[in-house]
Amino acid sequence: MTKRNKYLFIGCCLAQFLVGVHAYGQNMVSRFENALSSLRKECFSSKSTNTGSQSFSISPYYYRLLGPATYYSSTLKDLFSINPARSADGYTDNLNSEINRHLVNAYLNHPNAFEHYDKQFAEENIVNESESKDNKNLTSDVNNTLGTDLKAPVIDDVVEDIGDIGLKVERPNFWKTSGKFGLQFTQNYFSENWYKGGNNNQTLLASLILQANYNDQRKVSWDNKLEMRLGFVTTTSDTCHTFLTNNDKLNLYSKLGIKATKSWYYTATAEANTQFMPGYRTNDRRTYSNFLAPLDFYLSIGMDFKPELKNGNKFSAALLPLSFKLRYIGSDDANIHKAYNMVDEDLTKDFGAKVEINSYLNLTKNISWKSRFYFFSSYKYVESEWENTLSFAFNKYISTELYTLWRFDDNRSRDFYDRNLGYFQFKEYFTLGLTYQF
Repeated sequence: MTKRNKYLFIGCCLAQFLVGVHAYGQNMVSRFENALSSLRKECFSSKSTNTGSQSFSISPYYYRLLGPATYYSSTLKDLFSINPARSADGYTDNLNSEINRHLVNAYLNHPNAFEHYDKQFAEENIVNESESKDNKNLTSDVNNTLGTDLKAPVIDDVVEDIGDIGLKVERPNFWKTSGKFGLQFTQNYFSENWYKGGNNNQTLLASLILQANYNDQRKVSWDNKLEMRLGFVTTTSDTCHTFLTNNDKLNLYSKLGIKATKSWYYTATAEANTQFMPGYRTNDRRTYSNFLAPLDFYLSIGMDFKPELKNGNKFSAALLPLSFKLRYIGSDDANIHKAYNMVDEDLTKDFGAKVEINSYLNLTKNISWKSRFYFFSSYKYVESEWENTLSFAFNKYISTELYTLWRFDDNRSRDFYDRNLGYFQFKEYFTLGLTYQF
């Protein structure tokens, strides 16, 4: 082969090689364009708007490929995870794994191309800059603002601003007040020739109960109660009096509690008892009690068990091992002093223990039961009362009550009361009348 033919042969071979490379390159370009087109279809979805134009939304699955070059921590976690959690959508898992594979390959071969990391975006504040001409310098204004020291507003300025807009801020009210007024009247009449006989009489009973209770829902509770009852009865068989008191009570009670556990409170109680009117017996002109004669005052310290009950029910059991009782008779009537075993004495003091149990239960929608048990012992004598009130409300204003009071007192001799009945005493009344709660 001549030298000329030799160069011609080499040129032909080179030309064929270049033609092949060109064809292969075109094929690669075509494949790359097809891949980009397929990726674009996967990434973007188009829809028609009301104006006829096309709007595009990017698929969230490919944001890591199309967004800024970023190191994603989730990509590496998925690569080195031994048993990664899989979702119910297998397509999502396969797609994420494929994207993670390409991202890791890019991290290894082109590390200089990645200037961001995913946590960097979470720490940045995004500020949307307005497109209006008046806000061209918004970016610089924001930078200047962020560059200055931020100071908390003065509370007086804030309160003054609140007052300017008419907003009134009130502290929570931990006080709960309530009251109940009752007025009952009964009347009996018998003709002179009534075959069984009988005494004409009328009874009137008025009662007022006021309560003011404090509870901060955390540590402190303070219960205050003022109870006043006064009732009269007329009887034709009594030749000494036109009427007698059948119910006379003035009681002021206060209990302060500091929470110890969920239902137990360290507690201190104070109570004062007396009556309004002079007390007499049938056909007897001697006085057995009067206002402040006697006046009983109790001061006690102990523990109070007061659980939280539903439906408005209440229960309290106070165990008061340290109790002080003071009895004062503010009258010179010798019979009153004798009735309370305080001859030639106006004041007595006793130390002992006390137990108080108070409960209030809503039996049904219109029936309630209130009970109070009181026990005091000076280790010389015992004084105890058990008081029960069963109430039935016909409506908001009309109700009926059944009241019973059992009492035990051995502070005086058995002969002073009654040799047969002994130290136990009992009182009961049944009323129907007006009731108003507030």
